[in-house]
Amino acid sequence: MHYPEGIDYTATRHNVWANQRGFSILQLVIVVAILGIVSTFAIISFRRSKDSIALQNSIRLLAGRIEKARVDAVRRHGTSNIQFTSTSSYNVTMDFNNNGVPVTRSYTLDSGAHISTAELPSITFNWRGNTVTAGTSCVTTFSVVSKSNDSLSVDVSGSGDVTVESSQPTLPVVNYVTVNSNTSVKTQTAVVGTTTVDNTPCMDVSGQGTSGDAGPPACTIHISSVSIAIKKNGGSTGSVVISMSTPSLVATAVPSNLTVSPGAQSVSTGTTFSVISKNNQRGPFDVTFSSACGSSITLRVNVTN
Repeated sequence: MHYPEGIDYTATRHNVWANQRGFSILQLVIVVAILGIVSTFAIISFRRSKDSIALQNSIRLLAGRIEKARVDAVRRHGTSNIQFTSTSSYNVTMDFNNNGVPVTRSYTLDSGAHISTAELPSITFNWRGNTVTAGTSCVTTFSVVSKSNDSLSVDVSGSGDVTVESSQPTLPVVNYVTVNSNTSVKTQTAVVGTTTVDNTPCMDVSGQGTSGDAGPPACTIHISSVSIAIKKNGGSTGSVVISMSTPSLVATAVPSNLTVSPGAQSVSTGTTFSVISKNNQRGPFDVTFSSACGSSITLRVNVTN
């Protein structure tokens, strides 16, 4: 075939091919980077959703077994028990076979879910369906957290009611109307007073306001109160005063749901440490104050609604 003179067809074909090569290296790098970022967020979201499902499933099964144990105690006119043996496993003792003989079965929370509170829960129901609790506790409160640090709190009241992550209701103040006596209404039926029911879970605060000491005379650490109560999610701030018989640096060991300020401080005659809750986890938690000279003392922090 004859081509017109003066045209370099080899160069022309090369330019056409060059313009049709597709993405440049820079463009490919940008696309791969975007895909990597999107994939990372997707994986994180998937893992968090998986952890949340494991947490909710663990709580659902646990709450159901607690309810069954309560019903069993009432039905048999006996006792039943739920006892955590570790932060992720528990035993249920009740009549599973409906033959009047209680037996013990072991269960485990879903992967990654575990108790975060300082005490392993132990719940015993009597023949009335009420709980038999130790000390002065009237409600057993504890929190379960997932790998992603999401949490759900469980309350088992003295009457045996089980609630999961429920903000206790605040009843409104009602203005009562005086009822006039007539042939149909008797004055005895009129409700008087303005007292509302306090539904806030109560825990063992027997040590609140009671001071404590630990360590030898040359390294004695003193705390103004061995127990305090604060509200969840920053609702209130608690404080204690730490003193040392000999000036020493005092550092704190704190669970992940609490903040203690200062975290470390040189202490002699007395230093105030403040405690606040960072999230919705409720129940008893321990904060340990340790001195550089070797003594340490533990503060029980009861986190409520």
